[in-house]
Amino acid sequence: MNITLSVTQLDRWNQTGYIKIPGFLTAAETENLREWVDEISSWPADDEKWMHHFEQTPFGVRPARTEYILAFHSGIRQLLTQGKIPECAGELMGEPAILYKEKINYKYPGGGGYAAHQDAPAYEFIRNHITCSVAVDAATPENGCLFFAPELHQRGLLHLDKNGCIDAEYAETLDWEPIPMQPGDALFFSSYAPHKSPPNATEQSRRTLYLTYNAVTEGDLREEYYADKRRSFAQADPTSDEKLKISKIGHFDGKPA
Repeated sequence: MNITLSVTQLDRWNQTGYIKIPGFLTAAETENLREWVDEISSWPADDEKWMHHFEQTPFGVRPARTEYILAFHSGIRQLLTQGKIPECAGELMGEPAILYKEKINYKYPGGGGYAAHQDAPAYEFIRNHITCSVAVDAATPENGCLFFAPELHQRGLLHLDKNGCIDAEYAETLDWEPIPMQPGDALFFSSYAPHKSPPNATEQSRRTLYLTYNAVTEGDLREEYYADKRRSFAQADPTSDEKLKISKIGHFDGKPA
């Protein structure tokens, strides 16, 4: 199934920096993805392979994120590297796209939210990049869906604080739009589009697949990115902060397990 974006969709993308495509995955593809995420979340911790991150919630220790999955799951690998997801990312970037990083954010009940931020500061090796979010579970304002501040993606980096996030006082002046999603919906957004998400205040999980692509002309830098991230995490003091570090920027508000 090929995805062709309409003029209206492309205009909205150019205006706001993000676009939701309902029903992007078929029912069968969505069910496959749900089964794969269930499977991946049960993998044992293995620092030499995939990267699990765990957080402390009011209901105990829960997975917060899994990343670096590609080499260990053929279904995920095909979905992320072939077909409509990379093709749509390439159409929005204006040239073919290649996968830069992949992750599952789980956000189980009581799971932490994410402060207002742009993704670009965490992606040091590339300039032209875009993220696709695919809903595994329904995402709502109550369980922690994404909120975006539209029409700011062409202004570069905005008022960064010491953690690489958007300064909290400045973020409060922005108009934030919630983007609720149903399983199988896709949301493409610029790495310069300001966004945030609240903690999960419900009893339902809000699992989401996040895929970042860069322009193929910048090269295949995924392994370089993850090697750098592993080095950075190995050098960090895990007890130096009350927040759990799962990125090169300090946007996650979850507590260390």
